[in-house]
Amino acid sequence: MLRRFVAPLTDSEQQTLSSAYHHGEKRALRRRAHAILLSNQGHTINQISQILEVRRDAVSRWLKQWEASGLDGLIDKPRSGRTPVLDESDHQRLQELVAEQPHQIRSLQARFEEETGKTVSTVTLRRALKKK
Repeated sequence: MLRRFVAPLTDSEQQTLSSAYHHGEKRALRRRAHAILLSNQGHTINQISQILEVRRDAVSRWLKQWEASGLDGLIDKPRSGRTPVLDESDHQRLQELVAEQPHQIRSLQARFEEETGKTVSTVTLRRALKKK
């Protein structure tokens, strides 16, 4: 049986991966960093896939991406998706409207639609306000 492990990590690489594992913004990055750290500790791909409850080929791909590109290889690339309904100026205007009328989402929604001509749901407005 072929056993594959990452090349021994430097102290700097271990620190980088540990930081990504403990403090990474996205769960996928934390999981991938954990996989690399486990491989460095001598765990096989099969063991790592069982520990992380992912497919074996996913772990193998992460190890290859790490070796090819380092941490950048573990980070998800931007994907295409729906164009955002609200742009940066809309977000800024929403903040101003909230400052004028806090806790009045319906009136904020009506005023925003009147000013911008953009129809947005209260869910979209709440989501936009949470981001900021």
